[in-house]
Amino acid sequence: MSLLNTGLTGILSNQKALETTSNNITNANTPGYSRQRADFVSNPSQATGSGYIGQGVNVADIQRLNDEFINTQLRSDTTLHSEQTALVENLNGMDDLLGNEKTGLNQALTQFFGTLQDAAESPASSSLREQVLNQADNLVARFKSVDSQLRSREQTVDDRISANLSEINSLADGIAELNVKIAESPGRASGREANDLLDKRDEKLRQLSELVQVQTNENNDGTVDVSIGKGQGIVSKGNSATLRLSGSTEQAGRREVLLEGVGRDRAITHEITGGALGGNLTFRDEILEPTLNGIGRIAIGLSERMNEQHQLGQDLNGNLGGNFFRDINSESLARGRITPSAETAESGNRQARVNITDSSKLDTRSYTLEFTGPDDQQYRIRDATSGELVKTGSISDSRPSTISMEGFEIELESGDFQQGDEFTIRPTFNGARDMATEIVAGEEIALAAPIRAEASSGNQGTGQITQGTMLDIRNPQTGRRLDALDENGNLDPPMEIRFLSENRYEVVDVSDPADPKPLDPPMNNVRFEPGRTNTVFSGDPGNRTLTASGPAENGPIADPDSVYGEQNITIRTRDPETGVVSTQPPITINENGDKESARSIADKLNNQRGVEATAYTEATLTPDPSNQGNNPDIEVALVEGGDVKDVTLNVNGPLTADSLNQAIQENSDFQSLGLSVTNDGDSVKLRSDRGEDIRISLDATNGAELGVGKPNPYGDGGTTGSETLSDGEQATVGGYVDTTLADGVRLTATDNPSPENFFDPAPSSDPAYKGFQFELSGNPKAGDSFRLETNEGGTSDNRNGLALGDLNAKNYLDNGNFSFTDAYGSVVEDVGSRTQTAQVDKEAAGTLMEQSQKQWEEQSGVNLDEEAGRLIQFQNAYSASSQVVSVARDLFNTLLGTFN
Repeated sequence: MSLLNTGLTGILSNQKALETTSNNITNANTPGYSRQRADFVSNPSQATGSGYIGQGVNVADIQRLNDEFINTQLRSDTTLHSEQTALVENLNGMDDLLGNEKTGLNQALTQFFGTLQDAAESPASSSLREQVLNQADNLVARFKSVDSQLRSREQTVDDRISANLSEINSLADGIAELNVKIAESPGRASGREANDLLDKRDEKLRQLSELVQVQTNENNDGTVDVSIGKGQGIVSKGNSATLRLSGSTEQAGRREVLLEGVGRDRAITHEITGGALGGNLTFRDEILEPTLNGIGRIAIGLSERMNEQHQLGQDLNGNLGGNFFRDINSESLARGRITPSAETAESGNRQARVNITDSSKLDTRSYTLEFTGPDDQQYRIRDATSGELVKTGSISDSRPSTISMEGFEIELESGDFQQGDEFTIRPTFNGARDMATEIVAGEEIALAAPIRAEASSGNQGTGQITQGTMLDIRNPQTGRRLDALDENGNLDPPMEIRFLSENRYEVVDVSDPADPKPLDPPMNNVRFEPGRTNTVFSGDPGNRTLTASGPAENGPIADPDSVYGEQNITIRTRDPETGVVSTQPPITINENGDKESARSIADKLNNQRGVEATAYTEATLTPDPSNQGNNPDIEVALVEGGDVKDVTLNVNGPLTADSLNQAIQENSDFQSLGLSVTNDGDSVKLRSDRGEDIRISLDATNGAELGVGKPNPYGDGGTTGSETLSDGEQATVGGYVDTTLADGVRLTATDNPSPENFFDPAPSSDPAYKGFQFELSGNPKAGDSFRLETNEGGTSDNRNGLALGDLNAKNYLDNGNFSFTDAYGSVVEDVGSRTQTAQVDKEAAGTLMEQSQKQWEEQSGVNLDEEAGRLIQFQNAYSASSQVVSVARDLFNTLLGTFN
C-alpha cells in the first residue's frame, strides 16, 4: 500500500503542476497575469526497522511569482510616462498655433504699429487713418482667434479630465470589490492566496497608475488602501471614494477636481499628481491658463497704454482723443474677472469686481480668494495653481471694501461676504477675448497734441522752447481729471512764460493778454539755467507747491527792521512704498530775534530732503500824485541779516514813476544791487530774484510822499500791507518763498502768539502737476517771452501719432522687462520650451517604463519556451508516477494470486 500511495501522490502532484503550467501557457497574453508555480514538498517519511521510508510528495502551494517592489516601480514609471504623454499630446497643437506666423500675434502687432507710424508721418491723410482702423480691427480679430483656439483646447482638456475621473472612479470601485473578495477568499486563513484576484487587483492598480500617481498600503486581511497624488485616499478596504469635476462647461472660472464627501465636497486639484490626469491638469493649470493669461495681459496692457496715450492727443475735429480700444475697467469686464465658487454663488448676494490699476505690474497667475475666518472679515489669497499663499488680511465692515494687489485691486462692492466664501480671481484671463476697437472713424484718431508753444517775435535772446509733451489727462495718483485742459481739450488758461532776468522767469495767465495775472498756484520766481535744457512744469504727480510771504499787513512793511517771528518748521516724509512716515530734524527761522530774509529761509528749506525752495522779493513804489514834492532822495537798500547794501537815488524834479525810473537808470551803482525794474507809468516795481529784504528810505525835505507796497503773489491786482512814507521815514519789504514738496512730503510750522509767523501752522498746498511739460533751452534775455496755448488747427501735427507708434518699442509689461512683441515672444518661447522638455521627458520615461516592464516580465511574465519545457518535465514525472502505481498494482495482484 505504501508504494501505491507514493505513486498516487506523484500522479496527483504532477497533475496539479501540469494544470498550473497549462494555466500559465493559456494566460500568457492575459494582461496583468502573474506566472504561477506549483511548490512540491515531500510528505513526512515513515520510520521502519530499516530506517525512514519516504511517503511521496504533495503540492504545498500554488505560488504566484510576483514582486511588490517591481509592481510599485512599474506603476511609478507608468505614471510618469502617461503624464508626459498627455503633456506632449496637449502641447504639440498649442505650440504650432502660437508659433505659426499666420495664426500667431507677431505679424498683426507689427502691421498695426507700422500703419500707426505711417499715419504719423502724414497725419492729415484720411486713407492712412482708415488703414490704422483696419489694422486695429485685424489685430483685435487675431487676439480673439488665438484666445478662441486656446479656449477650445481648454474645453477639450476639461473633457479629458472628466473622462479620467470617470475611469478612476470605475477602477477604485473595482479595487474595492476585489478587496472584499480577497479578504473573504477560501483558504486565506491557512495562507492560501487568491492568485487570480490578486492579479486582477494589481492590473487595476497598474491601470490606475496610468491615470494618476498611486500609493498602496496592504492591510492584514489582504486588502489594500489606495491613495492618489499627494496622499488623497480613494480606496479603504471595501469602500471607494468618488471624484468629479466641479461646475459645468457653461461655468465661468476654473473647474476643480472635487472629492465627494459628507456635507461638502472638497477640492483636491492641488493634490493630484502624475498620470494622464496629472498631465492634463498640469497642462491646463500650469501651461494653458498662464498662456491665456499671458495673451490676455498683452491685450490689456496694449489697450491700457493705447488708451492712455490716445487720450493725450487731439483728433482732426480738434477734440481730445477718447479710448482707442475698449475700456479695460468697464463694469462688465471688471466683474468678469472674479467668479464665486458654486457653493458661494448659491448662498448670497455678493457683488465684486477686479479693476486693473497698472498693467505693467500684472503677472500671468490666477488667484483664489478665500474667507477663512474666524470672522467674516479675514481672507487669504492663494496662487490658484500652486496653492502658494500670496496675501492675508481683513476687509472692513462697510462696502465697498478694497483689497490691493500688484497691478490690480479687488473691490468688494456690496453683499454679505462671510466665512467659507471662495472666489476665483483671473485678472488677465479674458483680456484677449474682451478686446475691441472703440473708435469708428479715421478722423477720431488723435495724432496731434492739444498744446503748443510759440516764441515771441520780439525776443532778444537765443532761447528756444519745444512744442510740449502731454503726460496725463488724469492725475495718476487720484484718477481725477486735471484742470489744465478743459473738456474740449483747450489749454485753460492760456499761459505765457516771461523772463524776468537771464536766470529767472515767471508763468502768467494770459486769458486777457492786456491784463496778465499770476497762475494759481503762482509760478513767480522759477530758476532757469542758461545754456542747458530746463523743464517747465513738474513731471511728478505727487509734487505740491505752496507760497509763503510772512504777515500780509502790519508786519515787515511797517517795521523798518523787517523782523519775522521766530518759528519752527517740521518736514515729514511718507514713504510711498511702505507708508512709513519719518520726521526730519526741525529747522528754526529768526531764532533768538535774528533778522532773516526770505533768501535765508529758502536756503534752510533747500537743505531738507524732498524740498525745493526759491525766494524773491518785490517792492512796489507808488509816488503820491497829490504830493510829488521836488528833488527827493530815495535810498534803496538790500538787507540780508546784518549785511546792508544800499544806493541813493537822486530824483530831479517832482516825484513820479517816470522820474524815479529815470533816477534809477542814471545811477551807475544801482546795477550792483541786482534788482530788476519795471515801470508801468504809475508805479515802479523793484524785484530781487534772490529774496533779500528791500528797504526804502525817503528824504523829501521839499515834500513828496511815496507808497511802498508788497504785491499779492496770487495777482488780484493790488498790494498787501501798503505803507506811505514821508520825509525821514523808511519801510522794509520782506520776500516770498515758493516751495515745492516732493510726493509724500508735508510741511508744518509752529503757531506762535505773534502775528508775525512766516508760515501758517499747516500751510495749504496746491498740486504742481499739470499733465504736460515744455523744455526751454538756450540763453533767453530779460523780457523774452513764450506763449503756451491750445493747438488750434493742428491737422499736420503728429506728436501724439509718433508717441502712439512708439509704444511697441517700449517695455511696458512685466515690470518694464517686456514690450508687447517681447511679451508674446516670451509666451511662444515658454510653450516651445515646455513642449521640447515634455518630449524629452516622455522619451526618458518611456525607457524607464520599458525597463520596469522587462523586470516585471522576467519576474512574473510567462515564458512559453520555459513553460513548454516544464510541461514535458511534469508529463514525464506524471508518467513515471503512473508506472509506480502500475508496479504496485502488479505486486498486489501477484500477492493475491499466491493465496488462491
